[in-house]
Amino acid sequence: MMVSLSAPGKYIQGAGAIEKLESVLWSFGREVMVLCGKRTGAEMEEKLKKTLDGNLHLHIEPFGGEVTQAEAERLSSYAIEHQIDVIIGIGGGKVLDTAKYAADLSERPVIIMPTSAASDAPCSAMAVIYDDKGTYVDALITKRNPDVVLVDTQLVLTASKKLLLAGMGDAFATYYEARACKLAGAKNTYGCDSSEAGFAIAKLCKDILLQYGEEAVKDHEEGRLTPAFEKVVEANIYLSGVGFENNGCAVAHGIYNGMTAAVRPFSVYHGIGVAYGTLIQLLLEQEEAKGAEKVAALEEWEETIRFYKAVGLPTKLADLGIDADDESLLEAISQAVLTSCSLAQNMPFTVTASMIRQAMEGLEKRVI
Repeated sequence: MMVSLSAPGKYIQGAGAIEKLESVLWSFGREVMVLCGKRTGAEMEEKLKKTLDGNLHLHIEPFGGEVTQAEAERLSSYAIEHQIDVIIGIGGGKVLDTAKYAADLSERPVIIMPTSAASDAPCSAMAVIYDDKGTYVDALITKRNPDVVLVDTQLVLTASKKLLLAGMGDAFATYYEARACKLAGAKNTYGCDSSEAGFAIAKLCKDILLQYGEEAVKDHEEGRLTPAFEKVVEANIYLSGVGFENNGCAVAHGIYNGMTAAVRPFSVYHGIGVAYGTLIQLLLEQEEAKGAEKVAALEEWEETIRFYKAVGLPTKLADLGIDADDESLLEAISQAVLTSCSLAQNMPFTVTASMIRQAMEGLEKRVI
């Protein structure tokens, strides 16, 4: 047995955390390349110039719009040509993955600054690569996790509620998938078993969401930066990111991958689709459970449904824009879960397309 635990070199979170950036940057050098989206570019450039010492030289580079090999190579070449000391990625998941990929190619350190709590991408070494048409190509594991992840919760608070919920949906799956992988003996991202610390982080992620999730959503709606909101941001970004990378993913993510393969275009946020997938995974586990385990599975199910309804996560196919009466589509999704990726194999029992379809159909009747 061999275990592993990976995480970013440093994680900083809080209101006004951007003010910590200068002290962080000096340990890397003065030539700084900043990658950000068009929407946040001008605003962030102004904030950075106000925050940073004039001795730091900023190279602002706009994001090309997709996480492609060509885009990462362009940025890597720029970093090498201009003798960049450190790359900063500011924005959503695609910007952050591109920054990680470019840093990996150019062998530069990377600082990640998410502008929302929509996913667990910031802390992981993974970069999901697409072609220029937006079609999935690969999930690249870079040589190391980000050197620094800096989360300014005052900035995150201004992101939409949909983005917060997407992050919560993705994070909520972390423990259930970790548990499935552990029971199945599935390996984590690095081909190792999960450590006790890694598994504990996954469980803490779920516990925080259940305890503070509803309160955090209300605080966000009212624009209030509270301890509950801070805890959920940490769960969405750090605990979920470190949790999935060190434990693995299972059917919950497989369902989302199947939907993206069978439904085109599929405009649902990643975390929202994964949240639905978690319900399907829990139903599959219920069917396999017996005796006391069955009772525990039912209690867990009821707890999950209460949480989903309280915060506004999906419980029906209609919530994802999918017609539950379209039998051919449901069949296509069920098949695609198994053919588009291997995550269904990370369950402690064999999963078939018919089992997935029955769970999807059963969920429609089970949740009122």
